[in-house]
Amino acid sequence: MMNDWTYDMFHEDSLKYKATPIKGVYPRSTADEREQFMVWFKNTARDFEETWNKTHAHRYDRYDGWIGDAFARTLGDLCFSDYYKDTYNQRPHLPTWFYVTVTGLPMEEDTVRTFCANPIRDAVENAKEVRIFFERKM
Repeated sequence: MMNDWTYDMFHEDSLKYKATPIKGVYPRSTADEREQFMVWFKNTARDFEETWNKTHAHRYDRYDGWIGDAFARTLGDLCFSDYYKDTYNQRPHLPTWFYVTVTGLPMEEDTVRTFCANPIRDAVENAKEVRIFFERKM
C-alpha cells in the first residue's frame, strides 16, 4: 500500500470536525486550516448527498452505483488533492476510498475492503509510524 504520512491527521480531523448545520454556513472565523478543510470537505459531501437524493430514491442506483463512489468521482473536479496538499503539506497518496470513508457515504469498497481487514486503522497507524520515523531522521 502507498504511504500517506498525513492520513492520521486527516482521519483525526474527520472525527473532530463536522459539517455545518445547513448549506451556506461557514466554519467559525477562528478555525485553523485543518478545520476549514474538513468542514469544506464534509459540507461538500452533504451537499452532494442532497443533490443525489433529488434524483435517486436510494443511496445505491443500478446505473450510478453507490453514492460514495459517485462522490469520489467528483473529487478531481473539486480540487480535493490541491486543498489536501495546502492543508497537510502532502498530496493524498491512498485510494480515494480512504478519504470518502470519513463522509459516511457508502461505497462499493466498504464491503470488499473491510470484510476481513481494518484498512483505515492500518493506514492511520502506518501514517504515524512513517512520520515519526522521518522526524527522528531529521
